[in-house]
Amino acid sequence: MKGIKVCCENNKNLKNNFFKNEIFIIFIIFIIFVGVFFLKNTKKSVQTNPLKLPVDQILIENNPYLDYSEQNFNFSKSKGKTLLFFAATTWCSSCVALEDEIKKGIVNIPKNITILKVDYDHDKKLVNKYRVIQQTTLVLLDNSGLEIRRWIGTNLDNLLQNIN
Repeated sequence: MKGIKVCCENNKNLKNNFFKNEIFIIFIIFIIFVGVFFLKNTKKSVQTNPLKLPVDQILIENNPYLDYSEQNFNFSKSKGKTLLFFAATTWCSSCVALEDEIKKGIVNIPKNITILKVDYDHDKKLVNKYRVIQQTTLVLLDNSGLEIRRWIGTNLDNLLQNIN
């Protein structure tokens, strides 16, 4: 009888341990589910409200050469910056050369200027709006979006002469 009693007590302990483990596993799954849901919603809010992030504002404000986006355009305009559209492509050797010069000489670009690189091949709305007919076209705009001057870019020295 003693052996049977021990066997039954062991079964009760196994059942209790199994029940405790089952609750623990359910709790872990619940925590993982809540974590995934929270992270998914956090990513959405970051993507839909990028201007609310001070890091983005600091990067835009302190970088005079940016890819064109509505966010970069509006933020630069709101800071009273003069805008320079640079219509460029990845396959144009003149565009690539000018872009390299701009990046290397970025410290020479005046603080009141933001150069916005416009994708000549894919951003047809802006290309048409500013009547750009060839890549490496540069269009200088005041902070209200009105054209001041345009020219075909050749090098950084030429660019700096035209914006001063």
